[in-house]
Amino acid sequence: MKLTDKRFWIAWGVLLVVMVGCCISEGWCEDTAMLGGAYALSLLSTWLCHRVRPKAAYGNLIVMIGYNAILAYNLVFNSRYGAGMTWWFYALLLNTVHSTSLLIYTLLIYCKSTLHRS
Repeated sequence: MKLTDKRFWIAWGVLLVVMVGCCISEGWCEDTAMLGGAYALSLLSTWLCHRVRPKAAYGNLIVMIGYNAILAYNLVFNSRYGAGMTWWFYALLLNTVHSTSLLIYTLLIYCKSTLHRS
């Protein structure tokens, strides 16, 4: 089965909707802005990885959709008695670590491929 760009962009759009929905439902404050920045980094890192390794980007995008859907659900619906801070922290931490790792991976693959060409 061949991976097409259409499938990547549909998954990317689903992740965007999950992230925007989570940020809108929380109301705008500094915490939401930090989470929105981590979400934007996630989307940017998958897009950059897609330019270098489309299949790796698609796989990472599916993983991101999975854990972000769970975290967004818990952040929006199970945020009573201080649990919202825990879900917010997990969403911020996982997205930041995953995105940073994906960016480093993309940079290493890109540098490796440019060194082999020259």
